[in-house]
Amino acid sequence: MKKNLGLFSPIVFVAMTVAFTSCKHTTLADRAAKDAQDFTECYCPTPVQDMQRLDSVTFDRATLTLCYHYRLSGNADNVDAIKLVRGKIKKALLEDLKNDTQVKAYKDAGYNFRYIFCSEKSKSVLMDEKFSKNNYK
Repeated sequence: MKKNLGLFSPIVFVAMTVAFTSCKHTTLADRAAKDAQDFTECYCPTPVQDMQRLDSVTFDRATLTLCYHYRLSGNADNVDAIKLVRGKIKKALLEDLKNDTQVKAYKDAGYNFRYIFCSEKSKSVLMDEKFSKNNYK
C-alpha cells in the first residue's frame, strides 16, 4: 500500500535524500538532479489525493530549479476555478516553501522552486508558479 504523500512531501523527500547521500556527490546540483530522478522513479505518479497527483520531480541544472509537475483531476481540473483561487494557491505554496526547513540547503544556495499544475482532461497547463530567493527569503 502506498503512503499518502501530500502536496509538499516530495520537497521533504528530496531534502532528506540530500542529507543521506551527500557523500556520494560532489555538488548540490548533482544531488538535486539525482534526488529528483530517484524520487520520480520510486514514487511517481503518486495516487490521486485531493484531486491532484504528483507526476514527476525534475531539476533544471541551468536555472537551478526544482520543478514539481502535478496533474489536477475532478473539480480541480477547471481553468475557471483555478483563476478564482490562483492567488490563494500561490500564497499557500510560497508560505509552505518559506517555512520548509527540509529544503534549507537549496534555499541557502538560491535555488528556484517551480510548481506546474496540468489538466488531466486537456493536458494543458492550468497554473505555473516559480519562486526565487527574492520570493522566499
